[in-house]
Amino acid sequence: MNKPLEYRAQNISASGQQHGFSTTCLDRQGIFALGEDWEKLSRNAVEENPYYSPIFMRAALENLEANSDLKALAVFKDETLVGFCPFIIDKWLWLGACSLNRAWINPYSTLTIPLVDRRYPRDVVTALLSAMAEHGAYRNFWLFDSFNLEGPVGTLFSDGLKTQSLAGEIFDEFDRPGLNQGSTFDQHMRDHVSKKRRKNLKRARDKLSERGKVELRSFTTGPELNAAVEDFLTIESSGWKGQQGTALACDKNSATFARQAFGASDGKSIARADVLYLDEFPIAVSLSIYTGKTAFTLKCAYDETYRSYSPGLLLELAIIEDFLETRWVEHFDSAVTTTGHVIQSLWNSSIRVGDLLLCADSSRSFDSFQNFAHMEKLRRLSRRKLKNIVAKYRGDAL
Repeated sequence: MNKPLEYRAQNISASGQQHGFSTTCLDRQGIFALGEDWEKLSRNAVEENPYYSPIFMRAALENLEANSDLKALAVFKDETLVGFCPFIIDKWLWLGACSLNRAWINPYSTLTIPLVDRRYPRDVVTALLSAMAEHGAYRNFWLFDSFNLEGPVGTLFSDGLKTQSLAGEIFDEFDRPGLNQGSTFDQHMRDHVSKKRRKNLKRARDKLSERGKVELRSFTTGPELNAAVEDFLTIESSGWKGQQGTALACDKNSATFARQAFGASDGKSIARADVLYLDEFPIAVSLSIYTGKTAFTLKCAYDETYRSYSPGLLLELAIIEDFLETRWVEHFDSAVTTTGHVIQSLWNSSIRVGDLLLCADSSRSFDSFQNFAHMEKLRRLSRRKLKNIVAKYRGDAL
């Protein structure tokens, strides 16, 4: 569903040039030249988005999107980078009817909130919205897929749209599972996992333990992390994704992307690998990435030889237990992009996520904006119908 945002408050002019803030539009070369300033901003953002970290974006752009015409709005406080919003100009999203700016996202990322320095969040968002009107494509339309609607940045965007009398609309809202600190593992299981499921998972764990020692190990740096990434690539390619040719290891570029994005290089990493071992042999691997105090689950694979023991769910439970006991981050984002995922029955919170379409041109009327919002609604409806047709053809429609 789509939900209109009624942003018709009195216009209050705000400039990205005020109070020492300035904004510039960078090309691909300029983005890569940001260097250490980019890394610092990624670590100190008011709301974490590791998909916009240098490590992840470099891995994607160098291996999966070598020819993409990427741009970014960069906000500076004097000489310090305090805001970063990468985007592309999408000329064909609406079948060529008009172009729009689309916040950068790739098949392995699930969040498009800009990086905003925690010291100046309101000033940075004000500067970004002002710059969107100056550097945008056709009539300054912007689309942010998978946007956290109720986080600090989403709230500031909502306030900024009201302040600057900009029109916006949210599409395809859903609650994405999250995991917060606040209880012991035993208490969490009693409060959030049904008695029947707890019993079934215990039975699976006991049966697996009859075959050998079951153990979780976690890696965040060094050759051990790189080895865990290789284990993931091997396990994923040995299953149904390998048979379909969609596993990361099936393509040289995607495999290199995985090693670069999730591995450790020059002492730097934003990834964590959680590995479930059976007698020193890895049977399931989960990869997550993190900056600051929030981690995002990314990919999980298990050896299908052990399917009857539910190794994926057993690994998930082990990760939850480790998260609650060691408190290595404060929050886990499941990175799930649809409702109804099995993880919803295991985690203890949720995050409201949706796709945000906005017009940064305050001269356009709200009614005029709705014509373009309707075009986006039709595009999404057509896409869903096409997916249903394909699913019926494959025989896997719900």
